[in-house]
Amino acid sequence: MSGFGGIWLTVLSDAIGAGRSALRDLDIKEVPSALVRVASSQGGRLPPPLASRLLGEIDKNEWFRDKVVEEFDGEPGSPSDLFLNRADGWWIELGEVVVAKGAGEEERRFGKLESQLLEVEAKRDVAIKKAADCKRALAEAERQSKRAAESARKKVEDRFAASVADVTDVRNELAETQSQLAELDSEHRQLQDAFDVLRSRLLKARRERFEEHGPQGESSFVPRDPVKLARLLDLQAAALGRDAGVVPVVAPVEVGELTMASGVRPDSSDAIRWLVGLPEGVVVLVDGYNAQFHIDDKDFTSGGARRRLVDALKRLRTASVRKHRIVVIYDSTLPGERIARTSLGGVEVRFADKDRIADEEIVEMTSELSRVVVISSDRAVRDGAEANGAVVLWSESLAAWLERS
Repeated sequence: MSGFGGIWLTVLSDAIGAGRSALRDLDIKEVPSALVRVASSQGGRLPPPLASRLLGEIDKNEWFRDKVVEEFDGEPGSPSDLFLNRADGWWIELGEVVVAKGAGEEERRFGKLESQLLEVEAKRDVAIKKAADCKRALAEAERQSKRAAESARKKVEDRFAASVADVTDVRNELAETQSQLAELDSEHRQLQDAFDVLRSRLLKARRERFEEHGPQGESSFVPRDPVKLARLLDLQAAALGRDAGVVPVVAPVEVGELTMASGVRPDSSDAIRWLVGLPEGVVVLVDGYNAQFHIDDKDFTSGGARRRLVDALKRLRTASVRKHRIVVIYDSTLPGERIARTSLGGVEVRFADKDRIADEEIVEMTSELSRVVVISSDRAVRDGAEANGAVVLWSESLAAWLERS
């Protein structure tokens, strides 16, 4: 017999044990060469390859088998007893035992595999159900995502279409406004040129009159009183065939009530000329950063811009008939130094308190002072100042006056 493995190692375990005992009793020289490694193996359980080699040597080596029989104390008729003592028909009985044993092992193995298969099938069914649930959830999520994306896309498209329509309307309005502004600017330049011609002629006539007759006080050709001078300008304009009503009249009103001269726009340089020609002093409150922006929108928050504004207001004060009190108010939160002071040219510079802005400071000052002129293009400042009785000139008027002066 050969090929002792598998079930044989289990059935003949007692014979293997007797064989190992026999090897331990032999002298090293008596150990068969095929069993040297088996004899040197230590430990409780002999590895299957060595156990198979031991059974093979017992089977074919009759001398060694007799030594093993001497060590065997198993039950008579057992598989190991049949294998070692070899009574008549031993191999048939041993084969039946091995077959029966193998069948039992196969049955147990089959039962175990069948149980494992059922367990795997149950897990498979659970996995299939979970996969189906996940697939349904994924399909529903995709539907919801598509609905949300479609809704968002429609909203964006509607908003974009509305924005495009608004932009188109604004562009049309802007183009129309720019066209009107161009016409008004051209008309204003023509009126200004006409006014400059009239003023030049009046000054020339006054010099000629003075040279011919000498100073004559109020009876001279050109009156010194600003109101009378304005009336004379109206007469001269009418004499030249122009409509005096369209020429801005830069004339102050009486001291009792401070009102903008008739026909003067608050955003034109004529508004500053009206301020310069006032016969009585007023308080001029200037919205600092707003005015600087309209003078130079590229650099209006720096110290240099502030100095340029103060210098411009010095020129305005110097050109005025009366030396107005001019106060420039700035926000305290914007960059630049914070020192309140009065310049050599008489222009006061001050800053709003920490928790306030210049707009609030200016409006409050108009409620505390009388005969106030405010220079600002800010809507809130204009409305608040006018509600307190102040006259408001736009910052554009100061920028235009500086360009022409």
